[in-house]
Amino acid sequence: MFSTISRTPQNDPSAARVIERLRAIGGGQRSASAVAELTDISRAAAVQVRAEWPQLPLDARRYLVRQMVDLAEENVELNFSRILRVALDDDDAEVRAVAVAGLWEDESNDCLDELLGMLAREREPAVLEAIATGLGQFACRASLGDLDDEHTAQVRSALMDLLHGDAPSWVRRRALESLAWFTDDAEVTAEIAAAYASEDRELRVSALFGMGRNLDASWLPQILAELESDDPEFRYEAAKAAGELGDPQALDSLLNLIRDEDREVQTAAIGALGQIGGRVAVNVLRRLRRDKDPVVREAAEDALVQAFYESDPLRPGV
Repeated sequence: MFSTISRTPQNDPSAARVIERLRAIGGGQRSASAVAELTDISRAAAVQVRAEWPQLPLDARRYLVRQMVDLAEENVELNFSRILRVALDDDDAEVRAVAVAGLWEDESNDCLDELLGMLAREREPAVLEAIATGLGQFACRASLGDLDDEHTAQVRSALMDLLHGDAPSWVRRRALESLAWFTDDAEVTAEIAAAYASEDRELRVSALFGMGRNLDASWLPQILAELESDDPEFRYEAAKAAGELGDPQALDSLLNLIRDEDREVQTAAIGALGQIGGRVAVNVLRRLRRDKDPVVREAAEDALVQAFYESDPLRPGV
């Protein structure tokens, strides 16, 4: 007969190793490889980390969350979610904001509940901005029918509160951008329209971004108009939005932007051609991938892959 010993924070050897590494980093032994070893820790280790975290120097805590975010962006197999969720309760606003941003791949309802809980006590604009952006992934899930009704209502309500609250404009912008995921929602449509009509330039930029995310064909006239804007930021967002809508009516205006003086506008227009696809767009992209400009060539190559994927997801290549 074998005895079974339950794994607790006190008897989990992996938890001890995690704490040892944290203390070494806190003591100044810092490297990306050392942080990478903190991936995918156990629940028992997370309990230990929660107790140890406040004892680490502030510069070490900031270093850890920044490194975790950077490493996870470079390598999707790294998962620092449990440590980042501990960092949500940090006394330092910068640590909290970076931790929220680092949870962009954690689509669990537990993570959502923690973000919603933070809103009740959070006052720092930088953290509120990160939460508004982070709730966007859950708004996206809701738009796909992958989030239960209760959480869907909570996400929508939280974003509406942020949009209409007294937070700075940049927080309200992120709330609007995340709300745009709620398609076929008359109130969200009205909010995007009101933002676009406002005197706040940055809020208008976010409204244009939201039009593309909202996937409502009724926004096409505004998007087409902004493709002709004198402001490169508006041309850029309009090109991105046109690609999201995928309407061939935008092709002529996008073709005018493939030689735009602004590099970001130029590559956004090329990318939009790939999203819209069709014979005209594909022929243009094939010419562009032989362009003398390496940036144009690369953008056209990527757009061609997108165009062929949109027409046939099972097709192997271009």
